[in-house]
Amino acid sequence: MGLENVIEKIQKEGIEKVTAIINDAENQAAQILKSKQKLLEERSEKKKNELEKQIDSLKTQEASGMEIEVKKIRLNAEKDVLNTTYKESLQALSGLPHDKMISSLLKKVKKELPEAATIYSNKRDEPLVRSQTNITYGGSIETLGGIIVENKEKTLQIDYRYETIAEIVWDQSLKEIAEALLK
Repeated sequence: MGLENVIEKIQKEGIEKVTAIINDAENQAAQILKSKQKLLEERSEKKKNELEKQIDSLKTQEASGMEIEVKKIRLNAEKDVLNTTYKESLQALSGLPHDKMISSLLKKVKKELPEAATIYSNKRDEPLVRSQTNITYGGSIETLGGIIVENKEKTLQIDYRYETIAEIVWDQSLKEIAEALLK
């Protein structure tokens, strides 16, 4: 074996080793790249899932907010219907025959406050009140109709104004009225 053969053999072995090292490096690089690609895909999937959860949460919050807003609108509409009904009830009450109403209220006064000394009504009903009772007329008041009476000492007062009567009946019947109107 000559020097040339030895050099050739060394070169050949060197080339084989270099090729093996390069192949090994390429395999390692491919493994690292594959590992990093897998890690990147996992992180991407995790981030995607987090974003989907956040989107779902926002959608749920928005839906809840919309439900609350719808309930507010509905309750306001129901309140408006009830208020309108109350006002219409007052108007209907003031449209009843005043002579019969005043007469009926005066009978109640005789039973509940026989010592009544002063009576008040609206201006329209004043002649009617004066003609149906001997109780001293104290003056006119702002009301749709009805009367207020007091004892001599002004320590007891009975309020039979239409507004007061309607309010008492309304408060006692509000649940039934609401159910009937808002079915």
